[in-house]
Amino acid sequence: MDAIGSASRRRVLAVLCLASAGWGFSFGLGVQLGSLWLHDAGCSASAVGLSTSLYYLGVALAAPLLPRLMRRWARGAVVTGMVVDGLTTALFPWGGGVAGWYLLRLLSGVATALCLIPMETRVNHNAAPARRARDFGIYAFSVALGVGLGPVIGLLLYGAAPRFAFVLGGAVALAMAGLVAVALPPDGAPVEEKKGEGPLPLGPAVFGLGTAWLQGCIEGGMLTFLSVYLLGLGYTPDGASGLVGVMFLGIVLFQIPGAMLADRLGRVRILLACHLVVLAGMVVLPWCIGAVALGGLFFVVGACCAALYPLGLALLGEQVPAGSLARANAWYLAWNCVGSLVGPWVSGKAIDLWGGRAMFTVGALAVLLVLGLSAVVGARAASRAGGGAKDVARRPAA
Repeated sequence: MDAIGSASRRRVLAVLCLASAGWGFSFGLGVQLGSLWLHDAGCSASAVGLSTSLYYLGVALAAPLLPRLMRRWARGAVVTGMVVDGLTTALFPWGGGVAGWYLLRLLSGVATALCLIPMETRVNHNAAPARRARDFGIYAFSVALGVGLGPVIGLLLYGAAPRFAFVLGGAVALAMAGLVAVALPPDGAPVEEKKGEGPLPLGPAVFGLGTAWLQGCIEGGMLTFLSVYLLGLGYTPDGASGLVGVMFLGIVLFQIPGAMLADRLGRVRILLACHLVVLAGMVVLPWCIGAVALGGLFFVVGACCAALYPLGLALLGEQVPAGSLARANAWYLAWNCVGSLVGPWVSGKAIDLWGGRAMFTVGALAVLLVLGLSAVVGARAASRAGGGAKDVARRPAA
């Protein structure tokens, strides 16, 4: 009986990982090539950034509706999301103008919410308690692999057949919709979560939520403008594709080892180190032009930036009371989405004013903002806690 249950779990996880990798391929390709398409059409950097922000706005608008929808229609939501995502990616070159392209990006964001939230919930429900972290690690690796391959293959095709590149990305998502419809067993009754009753500690919350916002901000800006920036430095589409591929190689390879390192050395220590590495990278990157230096920095910065999200979520879960965990996770996802909305738009405005290097300045300022605010709030929280302890110590014994 246990063997059958284990085989069923492996089958479900395999389907979810393949589907998430296909979604990631379509997503990574669509974001990068969509930016290039708008740039080639004469749109400003801020207009290009707005298109990515509209994508994340679609995610934010649809996400609150998913829990209720998933109670009766979880697998159907995944299939529908994959189909819509595939169509919006494939049809992007035929959007007809800025308004059409913006509408397609917004719909693609809605489709992403339909896909990812039920899939991530299913991974959680499907995992055996002793192997939950491992299952999520495999799932995250699959998503990162797909997101990394999408831009690499898309950029290789874009110069010769740009419309075909979009169609390929959409076709992969449509194929994964078929896989989910045929191979993913229907989910059982969803697990109801208890409402949180405990207070959310301010210090840990600011660092955790700030990390979520920062990761979304930098990721959104880099995904939107990195290819355009590299082409502006004089790289060919093949050269830009190779450098983007190196960055995503770092993201993919660091997922599981980074989590193991944090478990061994401490989540706060490794998370802070990742912040500092990203900050150093944002400072140095504007002055690097050579392929070797850029490739090395992209590898390291991409790995550490991608690690911010899971490490920040793990830290938040460790430091908040059990009764507040569901509320904390909801806020974490929301702030990551806010960062993804803000990052491309602010980066685009900065690029319009000061040039392509300003993208990295925006990233560096975002890291400093999160670290500075976290330090100030944490110090105040510690001071209040120390003052309260002194007051208790001064009270006379009854």
